[in-house]
Amino acid sequence: MNAKLIDLTARRRTKKRGCPICGKPVQDKFRPFCSEHCRRVDLDRWHKEAYRVPSEEAADGEPVKGDDEG
Repeated sequence: MNAKLIDLTARRRTKKRGCPICGKPVQDKFRPFCSEHCRRVDLDRWHKEAYRVPSEEAADGEPVKGDDEG
């Protein structure tokens, strides 16, 4: 590997990520959030089922052809 590629890889590993709710710097006490408020906002979103994984279902609720059924 050349030095430039190694340097870019190292930067990606050390890049600090912000709070997933507001983007502010993360505080160790509330990791991965910045505050108790943002932690609670995230928890509330889970309770309200705001986070969903899209599924492929036909309009009548039957699985799409080709899905494994157990």
